[in-house]
Amino acid sequence: MMSECIAKAVLIALNTEPVGTTYDSVYGGETLLNRALIAMSKAGIRLVKIICTDGQREKIELMINSVRKRITLKYEVSELRSDEILSKKISCVVGKWDDLFLIFETDKIVHPTFFDQAAKFHSQKKPLLFACKNVCLNDGRVAFAGSFTEKFKVIFNNTNAFTKIALSKNAFQNATCDLATPHSVEISPDLKSGIISTDIAVCRRSDVQNIAFKNFADMIQRWNEKNVLTIGFLEKAWWLKVTGKESKEQITEFFWRIAFKEISGEFSKLVNSKLSKPITFLFIRLGFSPNAISIIQLILFLVSSSFLLVNQYWAMIIFAIIWQFAAGVLDRCDGETARVRNYESEVGARFDMLIDDLRFGLPFVFLTIAQYRESQQGLIYVFVAAITFAWYFTAVVLHNRFLRRAGYVSHQAMGVDFLKMQEGAWLKFFQRIQPFIKGDIRTFYIFLLTFLGHKNILFWMLVAYAWPLGAQYFFTIKKFRLPSERVWTSHLESPS
Repeated sequence: MMSECIAKAVLIALNTEPVGTTYDSVYGGETLLNRALIAMSKAGIRLVKIICTDGQREKIELMINSVRKRITLKYEVSELRSDEILSKKISCVVGKWDDLFLIFETDKIVHPTFFDQAAKFHSQKKPLLFACKNVCLNDGRVAFAGSFTEKFKVIFNNTNAFTKIALSKNAFQNATCDLATPHSVEISPDLKSGIISTDIAVCRRSDVQNIAFKNFADMIQRWNEKNVLTIGFLEKAWWLKVTGKESKEQITEFFWRIAFKEISGEFSKLVNSKLSKPITFLFIRLGFSPNAISIIQLILFLVSSSFLLVNQYWAMIIFAIIWQFAAGVLDRCDGETARVRNYESEVGARFDMLIDDLRFGLPFVFLTIAQYRESQQGLIYVFVAAITFAWYFTAVVLHNRFLRRAGYVSHQAMGVDFLKMQEGAWLKFFQRIQPFIKGDIRTFYIFLLTFLGHKNILFWMLVAYAWPLGAQYFFTIKKFRLPSERVWTSHLESPS
């Protein structure tokens, strides 16, 4: 974890000019400064020193208060007087630090995935500048290695503002590249060829005490001139240097790539995501939290299910439309909003799983009441509903308890790992039918059945859904080993 390696950081928040991108520019529903603090907090950073322009302290502290409940780190704000030089100020604020710390300017969007990877460089003896692995510029054109993940290409749609380092792609052969050469390697935003810097570094107090610099770029140049700079390579990490000149489409696509859930069902990705995308960004602009969207879902489940008590065909159609919107579209929106705004948490994930169970549970309860009132065999429906509820409720409780023990916060993530451990003909069969039974396509089946206008068919469909799903939960608990159990079994089975 980051907390075991790099637990401190210095944020340079001096970009307060009226043009371009400043620390208080809003991207994805958060200011750049707050995004950085949230991301570092999630990655294990525990103390941050923020250096701002003289007179900006109160503004910054007020800004951070809006996300104070979402960060676990401590922070201190120091103002840089007009007669002070940045290098002296940094030396002062880190005066008692003996360990490594991160340092960067707040002119970029940074995600926890970046800092999680930065942890592996904790043993470096020289100041280290992070660069992107498997992507470089050749005569001004971006080139990607074959192993580069497609979705991360959105970061490099416009590299004009990026700092480049005059190294070839051969530098990627190692995790780090020492720039201690007779001639300093050129580092500049104006280069047409080279690897791409993230403008985020790791260093020690001694690295900033004996050099003079006015900004981050100056600091890097001084290290490079002294032949003490090292380059470290990161991959599959979300970050983006912004200038304020990026198009709305570029920024939207960047955040959508972060938001899009790859392990969702095919129907959800191909159909529901088309509807959820504009709604998700509307929620983000309005400042909605994922839990607020989940509560809206719950309200819509209750409202739509209440229409099942009306013995009219039109009422069932209203139920179908509202329920499908909440269960299919809004169900994606809460997760997408969480990923864009860095709201992801274990508590939020547990709450989302509860809402997922209620999306079928609430219509089932209202259908039972409706069938009891409208059918001559009402008691049969009550009896079936009672034993179905007991079966499914027990399965859900035990499965969720097992998820917590296994360290998972979603059924989908555990399902992916479970399938990786399986083999045989049944697995091939399951993989073939999975697109027709996984995720939101099950809600779509309920949506279509509703148009038949028969509540009894809908009731028995939900019964048929609950029993095998409960059986699947029990099967998973029995067959899926916890991480500790896998290690222990492997130890027992290994030859002595």
